[in-house]
Amino acid sequence: MPAPGDHRISIVEADPDLGDLLDGPDLERARHEALTRVQRLSPGEWDAGAAQEPAVHHRGFLIIDGLLSRTVDVLGRRCVELVGHGDVMRPWRWDDEGSHVKAEVGWTVLEPTRLAVLDHDLVLRIVPWPQLGLELFNRGTRRAHHLAVALAIAHHQRVDDRLLLTLWHLAERWGRVHRDGVVVPLPLGHQRLADLVGAQRQSVTTAMGGLRRSGAVSRRDNGDWVLHGSPPEELRHHRLVAALS
Repeated sequence: MPAPGDHRISIVEADPDLGDLLDGPDLERARHEALTRVQRLSPGEWDAGAAQEPAVHHRGFLIIDGLLSRTVDVLGRRCVELVGHGDVMRPWRWDDEGSHVKAEVGWTVLEPTRLAVLDHDLVLRIVPWPQLGLELFNRGTRRAHHLAVALAIAHHQRVDDRLLLTLWHLAERWGRVHRDGVVVPLPLGHQRLADLVGAQRQSVTTAMGGLRRSGAVSRRDNGDWVLHGSPPEELRHHRLVAALS
């Protein structure tokens, strides 16, 4: 549940990538004017429907920090999406007009999370800097692209291929380059991996065992997965290729 308190924050300070879009006086002014309220979430199941602001023109949230998962269940089959820092979301809304398929949507807070409220007042305050509004719109487009790649990966026949491609795809955003490989610091147990790649947990356990024996991946004591070598050919444009070369 959201923690009590009405903390306010400037979105250009909360999200450095937004701040990079402004220079000099504009950035300084936005630090004082592009203010909005913050909702804090603690780990556990999240009733996203209750998070909608009373204002009619509540646009959604910008994730300042933390990590959440969205589970979409259709007739007992489910998929999982991970969202984190920089993502824009409207978690309480399911577009019934966009699909005749009934889906159950659930949210879980995986790490302590802060959400910047994107309300009508904030939209008015950032009017002098249209590049901020455009970037927030682009965040939704990038999230859709990420989901499209995940969907394409899920169509690979072999479970081990799906797992390796998914881990590298997640590393594109969350990975950290270390001496022994690329660390993916996400809570990815076998069940969550199974939901991400559309497989049974037992199949994932077997496939991950094979990937570990082959040297493609390893796992740290804290549960983080480590990727070794270069990204698969399917991800040859991966940004981590440069970091590893």
